Amino acid sequence: MDFDIGIQDVALAVQQELWNKVAFGAMDLANEIKDVTLENDSFREFSKYISELNLLIQALNNCKIEATTCSQGTRAALETLNSQLRNACNLIKDYKCWSRLRLLLNSHSVLSRMQDIAKEIAETLSSLQLANLDVALNVKSKTDQIINNLRSMEFRSAAATETIVSDIEKSMTQNGRNREHAIKLLQKIAETTGATANASLVRNELALLKQEKEEMEAQKKQAEALQLSQLIQLLYSTELVTTPREDEIRMYPIDSFMCPLCDKMMTDPVAIACGHSFERNAIQEHFDKGQSTCPTCKQELPTLELTANLSVRSSIEQWKQRDTELKFQTAVSGITSDDHSILNEALEDMQVLMEMPRHRAKVAGLIPNLVEVLKDTRLNTKAALKCLHYLSNNSDENKEAIVEAGAIHCIVKQFYKGEAEPDAVGILLELSVRETLAEKIGNAKDCIPLLVSLLQNNNSDVSQKAQKVLQNLSSNTDFVVKMAEAGQFKPFVARFNQGPRETRCSMAAAVIKMQINGNSISDLENKQFIHNLVQMLSSSTPACVSACLQSIKKLSAYPNMVKQFLEDPATIPSLCLISFVRPEPQWRQEATKILTSLVKSSQLYDFQTYQGLKELESQHNVSLVLQIAATSDPQTKVHFLQLLVELSYKSETARNLVRSDEDAVARLFTSLNGEQPEVRQVAMRLIYCISEGHPAGVPLPPSPAKEFAIKTLAAILTSSPEIQERSTAAGIISQLPTDDIMVDEILHKSEALKAIHEVICAMDDELSRFKTPNDLSEAESLLENALAALLRYTEPTKPELQRQVGKLELYPSLVRVLSRGSSLAKERTAMALTHLSQSTTLSLSFANATIMPKHPNNNSLLPLLQLSRLFTNMSNWCCSASARDQSLCPVHGGACSSRHTFCLVKADAVRPLLQTLSETQSGAAEAALMALDTLLMDHRTLPHAAAAIVEGQGMAAILQVLEKGSSSAKDKALDIFQKILNHTQITDPLSQRSERILIQLLQDDTLKKKTALVLRQMNLIPDQSSYF
Repeated sequence: MDFDIGIQDVALAVQQELWNKVAFGAMDLANEIKDVTLENDSFREFSKYISELNLLIQALNNCKIEATTCSQGTRAALETLNSQLRNACNLIKDYKCWSRLRLLLNSHSVLSRMQDIAKEIAETLSSLQLANLDVALNVKSKTDQIINNLRSMEFRSAAATETIVSDIEKSMTQNGRNREHAIKLLQKIAETTGATANASLVRNELALLKQEKEEMEAQKKQAEALQLSQLIQLLYSTELVTTPREDEIRMYPIDSFMCPLCDKMMTDPVAIACGHSFERNAIQEHFDKGQSTCPTCKQELPTLELTANLSVRSSIEQWKQRDTELKFQTAVSGITSDDHSILNEALEDMQVLMEMPRHRAKVAGLIPNLVEVLKDTRLNTKAALKCLHYLSNNSDENKEAIVEAGAIHCIVKQFYKGEAEPDAVGILLELSVRETLAEKIGNAKDCIPLLVSLLQNNNSDVSQKAQKVLQNLSSNTDFVVKMAEAGQFKPFVARFNQGPRETRCSMAAAVIKMQINGNSISDLENKQFIHNLVQMLSSSTPACVSACLQSIKKLSAYPNMVKQFLEDPATIPSLCLISFVRPEPQWRQEATKILTSLVKSSQLYDFQTYQGLKELESQHNVSLVLQIAATSDPQTKVHFLQLLVELSYKSETARNLVRSDEDAVARLFTSLNGEQPEVRQVAMRLIYCISEGHPAGVPLPPSPAKEFAIKTLAAILTSSPEIQERSTAAGIISQLPTDDIMVDEILHKSEALKAIHEVICAMDDELSRFKTPNDLSEAESLLENALAALLRYTEPTKPELQRQVGKLELYPSLVRVLSRGSSLAKERTAMALTHLSQSTTLSLSFANATIMPKHPNNNSLLPLLQLSRLFTNMSNWCCSASARDQSLCPVHGGACSSRHTFCLVKADAVRPLLQTLSETQSGAAEAALMALDTLLMDHRTLPHAAAAIVEGQGMAAILQVLEKGSSSAKDKALDIFQKILNHTQITDPLSQRSERILIQLLQDDTLKKKTALVLRQMNLIPDQSSYF
């Protein structure tokens, strides 16, 4: 005989046995379902699917493929399926054995469980590796159909069943005292379950219920036992069977505790004359209605006196205590149960029972179980938290046990999920009272940031408790640093102010790495904090000084903090000491950067308010900074020059001190030719700063350095690859002394004007190609400064330079700037056009003058005659393109067609200038008015010029200036308005608007006389008005 059986054969036999078990399990389940009487529609549908499953199992069992006989996945799926079928079968067997009343009351939970089992069977079927089985496609299709059916089927209670269940529950709460109602309810139950409502049914149901009640009591399922007791009582109330005496005593122990009037357990029982007892308020209300008989025995009472029934009260209290203890024991037992429903019910009861301190000491051993509940979202975690909260409040031993069981981690995890229960934060609050436990809370990962986030919680109880927890953690430096990193700076500031120098040093170092936003910076605006931080600059510990410098540098980036630092009198002196005296280069640079930042963020009036800024702008300190800049390495020089730049922008005193130091100025210009681009750029910025707006302009060094400096600036403007350098060079050129002939000669010979021309012609077309705001700002600044430099060339008193402009045909680009440039660019463009148009107007006036005074004053006319000769000799004027246009100018006729003239009308500049008038909040509007006014200077062409302005919608634009412009702009607008008014009739809508605006201007003391003249011209006020 051959005993050599292969392993594969054994596996095949095992798997074959599993297939058979599953098939038999499906068959048994289908048979059990057939005679279910309640909710049989749902069960009938389920039976159909299980029968189909049985056939499917048999079909799959016939598949003999060696490749799958040993599949671990298939074997596991079969074992699970067998277990599920067996569980379903057992559940239905139990279901069928129950009494009808119990079956009805629990039908919903049973149906819910059956639906879960159906879905579990479907999931198990879907895990079978059918793809590896050699089965027909129709079998696979049938499998998918069964899976879908089981997944989608619903076990539902019929509406009639739901109604009956509701009636049963209501009758149970009323203790079943209404016989008529109990009889009707019994008939409905019998009808629903297919039985007859008679004494036999009641007796059978009572026997089953009593047996079930004993089983529940044996299993210590007190809640279920109580429910069954109430059902038994409900059946007895039908009076179809006699209630045994022992059952009356045992089944209805609280009957004598219930008030017959209010049907509630008595709290203040009183006896009346006949001996029956009632709740005091209920019987008193009965008597107050005029009744004098006993509600129970209907006996006429000789007296309405109420006597406290102390015996009943004592019995009730004893019963309540026993009932509470029973519930407590049941809850204690339930908390250790593996059944989720039992566990949740126990938690629900326990959270109420824990309100009584005597119970808290008895459940300390359940702390690990309660903490475990927090890890399972299917359980009543809220009740578990409340229980733990009570326990944490009970003793220090409980606190230790709660932490040991891992409650902190579970609570933090809940915070992560956005589940911040007041009891959860309350537990942390109780634990944080003890220093050792507070340390564990603070060290729990992300606990402090989450607590900080809870400060903004909508639940005030949560936010207040979180605040108290953080307060308890605030004695630890590491913890307050974590709080600050999360945006809560108040504890950080308090700890910093109270801590020793070593603690402050570490905290200052922590500030460097923190993310600080505008909302949290206000907590750092603390004078003591700022003072303590500044005092650390004098520390003898290098690490302390370094951390303090970097911390101050970070904080000074916020405007509100700048004010705090400036208010502390020690800030600037301490920084100056490091910046000017200390030998450490890195510290000096950091201190200088901070000083620069503080000055840059300050306001002009701050130099009159804060002593530190006054000292910084002193002659001693400005000279010292200049000296250090002159003798330092390039990197340090850059930082000190940047300080001087910001100081000069904000302080006229500092600006004049730098200007007056001739040696320093000479060194600045020498730096322009250095090989250090950063030094050159900041030196140029300082030169521009001390020159801008000063009557004397740029403080040039004496010759020959003077000539060299101007040529260098022109070279930078012409050839520098850096936009910022070229912009600054153009700005400095615009500030060169206006009355220096040598400057004009050097500029005339240089390529500066050509470079300006290229900037203007290119930049007004190419501004759109700059992608970042910084690049765009630099490009706009270059254009604005180039236009400022151009103004030197367009000055009517500088004919040689103006002649250079005439050769470039620059006006089309200038007109485009009026439409597309910034407000400042438009202002400077309008000023340049004013110069050009003014020169031409003077030239045309003298060239075409036909009427001379009889007795001219030769001396007074001499300067004008000299200008006339200069303008007449101009050639290749910038309007030469128009010279080729043979059409006549509507204002000047053919007079402005010459190559020697520039005309705003022929240059198409009138309409852009009028559009510029809308920028009433800048100087552009006033500059545009000055340009337009040049058209109105010659009285012979004035009517045509006025018509040209009106045709370009000029009156509306001028009225806008009169309404919203500056005082000086309004003054110029009034002049132009009056000139136009002399030669043009204002249309009706504009006439009404102009009247309203002019009348409003009468309130302006500086303009009212001129306004009154215009109104008189419009016949709106008389000649003898008080305004004259």
